[in-house]
Amino acid sequence: MSINPFADDPTVQSEYVNGRWINRGSTLTTRDVAATQARLRAEVERINGRRSLSAEAKRIALARAYRDARNQIAAAGQAVIDQATSERARLSRKLFGYEGVADPATVAIRRDAADRAAKLESPEAAKRALQMAEMNGDVYLAQAIAGTANANMWNDVVTVYLDAHPEAGEAAQQLRDLPDPNDGVWRMQHAMTYSVMAPDGLGGMSDYQLDALADTVLDGSDAAA
Repeated sequence: MSINPFADDPTVQSEYVNGRWINRGSTLTTRDVAATQARLRAEVERINGRRSLSAEAKRIALARAYRDARNQIAAAGQAVIDQATSERARLSRKLFGYEGVADPATVAIRRDAADRAAKLESPEAAKRALQMAEMNGDVYLAQAIAGTANANMWNDVVTVYLDAHPEAGEAAQQLRDLPDPNDGVWRMQHAMTYSVMAPDGLGGMSDYQLDALADTVLDGSDAAA
């Protein structure tokens, strides 16, 4: 059995399937987010423990600490979205025939096939067109229809294509295992995962107000906060 590449992160659910470790997704937090939140809590305690600071200076320092943590977590969350989007695009190209360099004639054929597939308005019409393309040996049109079906989430049509092309099974499984950034439920869970609460004393303020507070410049001894 190969070494589990996810073993060092207890927040990742992994499973050994068909000779390889599969990432089954993360729990409602990640190690990096949890670490950033822990650093914020420590900084909040440090700020609140400084008796030399005025109440206003503490609020400004807290706003700055929160903003830094929020921006770090937001950047990490965006990186997850970017990676999932990029990988889904790569696997889609592999599955539906747009991987590698093609000669001009092939590019023209693919473009025509894509135009024809884009005109399909329902999964029923797409399934009929796919079956006809497969029967006629029109590889590029079949790929284009499957690609359109995948983009439109016509899963039954995609299944028909994959059943006819078992060699694409591994890439298809990898695509299914990836999160879909366009899925509303996933986006909501993702937003919950990559979030952080404002410290006590700053509750009820919008991020715009918190950013404005963090940008406040103080004079005198409080300026060192």
